Amino acid sequence: MTKEEYDGVFPFIEGERIDLITVNTKWADLSCKWTNDPEVRHYSRNAWPTTLEEVKKWFDPSSDQGLKDFIVFTIYHKKDKKPIGIVGFNRINWLNRNANTFWTIGEKEYWGRGLAVEASKILITYGFTELNLHKLYAGIFTPNKRSLRVAEKIGFKKEAVLKEDLYVDGTYVDTHIFSIMKNDWMEENK
Repeated sequence: MTKEEYDGVFPFIEGERIDLITVNTKWADLSCKWTNDPEVRHYSRNAWPTTLEEVKKWFDPSSDQGLKDFIVFTIYHKKDKKPIGIVGFNRINWLNRNANTFWTIGEKEYWGRGLAVEASKILITYGFTELNLHKLYAGIFTPNKRSLRVAEKIGFKKEAVLKEDLYVDGTYVDTHIFSIMKNDWMEENK
């Protein structure tokens, strides 16, 4: 990363090895790369190709009308000074105070290092303490072993298994529904 690119990094939430920073269009090409990378998109179930223009629209603040139902952060590796993935909430239901969580480490050389766990824990803290959400959930399909481990490591509990819910690589696979409640999280994090 050049000095000019680094100068624009402003952590929204600081972690130990990573920071969560507000996404911006200067890294839209990276998000587009991750979204279209066959290995990465396989596990996040991005079935359709995504253009750079579409990715830029995701991060366009002028498209916000009222309360957001989508909050996304770039996972920024502090030591290596580079963006390595995204984490966030979508399908936020402000009335019922719940949201779907998602995480993607787009730079594959960072897979298996516990960075998705760290980013997700930071996100959960933000969701419960600053956004006052009541319940967070995630749907993870069977072949995605890494994300299944992340869900368990961050304290999510399995609520259900939706049998043959997704069509992946020519076969139907199960979706595992995980969740964590604010009260349970607070009890565990006293």
